Amino acid sequence: MDAEARVKGLAPGHPSEAIMNRRFLKLALTAAGLMLLGPSWAQVNEVPMKGVGNDWVKELDLKGRMDWEWIETYSNEVYFVTRQDYERKGEMVTMWTRVEYREPQEPGAHRSAASRDQWDCKGKRKANVNVVYYRWKNLDDNDAVTARANLPDWHPVEPGTLGDTLLQFACSLGASP
Repeated sequence: MDAEARVKGLAPGHPSEAIMNRRFLKLALTAAGLMLLGPSWAQVNEVPMKGVGNDWVKELDLKGRMDWEWIETYSNEVYFVTRQDYERKGEMVTMWTRVEYREPQEPGAHRSAASRDQWDCKGKRKANVNVVYYRWKNLDDNDAVTARANLPDWHPVEPGTLGDTLLQFACSLGASP
């Protein structure tokens, strides 16, 4: 191959137009792929609003200090989970769930809560360990209130519900392949 052909990136015996067309096609496919990836990438970095009137969701910090992952948005609440600080013992998984509320909730007029729950992967049930209530969005409060469960109060998880989505997430943590 002569020096001019190497500089232009042309292979011997191939017309330059065919090579340029292939390069243009690669560039066009790459650009199209990035455009398709754009919307899905945005959902990873911001909480999906799902519906008219959910502008309050824009104020939520997705990742926070515990690297929260979005699960579901409803008109008055948004659910998150985190892989941080989970524990797995056989078919039992304990993990944190975060709920952000549009309007203050009782007790104590809180706007967000973090719940530590046990999930029974085999029995498909859930028990709350404790809940921490925060006055402000994004788990912000210098004087958060904690409520602890003395004894596990197990509740069945119904298929196709938010609880089922949370159960599936919990049971995927640390599961052996």
